[in-house]
Order: sequence, then C-alpha cells, then structure tokens
Amino acid sequence: MTDNTADEFFTADHDRLARIANIANVVAWIAFVVYIILVGAKFVEVQNSFTFQRGVLGQEPNFWGMLSQKPLYAASLFINMLSIFLQGVVYWLVLKGISLGLNMIIEIDLDNKEKPQGDSNE
Repeated sequence: MTDNTADEFFTADHDRLARIANIANVVAWIAFVVYIILVGAKFVEVQNSFTFQRGVLGQEPNFWGMLSQKPLYAASLFINMLSIFLQGVVYWLVLKGISLGLNMIIEIDLDNKEKPQGDSNE
C-alpha cells in the first residue's frame, strides 16, 4: 500500500517532465561544447584560407604577422568568434533555464501534494 501511495505521489506527468528537464540539461551542455568547437573551427578556417591564398600568390603565409599588421581585421575576426561563442552561451542559458524551470514545477507540484496529506494526518 505504501508503494501505491508513492506511485500516486510521483505521477507519470512528473516523470515525463523530469525526463524533458534532463534532456534539456544534456542538450544544453552538448550545444555549449559544440559552439566552443565552432569557435575553434572558425579560427582554423580563416587561418587555412589565409595560408592558401598567400600560397597561391607565392607569398610567405604569416598569419600572426598579418593580424598584428591589420588590427581592424584582427578585431573583426575576434568579434566574429565572440559572436559565435555568445550564441552558444545563450543557447546554454535558455536550455538550462528550461531544465531548471521544469524541475521547479515538479518540486512545487510535489510540495503542494505533500501539504494536504500532512494536514489530513494531523
């Protein structure tokens, strides 16, 4: 009889919300890691593009030297990579918020169910 009460206390709806919250939490971390990788990939892409273009022209491909000589281009590249990173942070925050919100909904509902049971026992 105690198991039946426990099953009624944490319902299938709670279980479904908990699963969605856990999935949102996992996807949040996956998205964050993917966007960090995208920042690195963008940098490597720009560096390889510069090296290829300089190689085709027969010039020495000094990427870091070019960045120090052209600070406006370096700032543009930095802002582009920062934009990619901030997109990842926003996705992470939104998905973490969804996960925490769903967990709070479950806790509030369980607390509300627990209070009437406690009042009837007294």
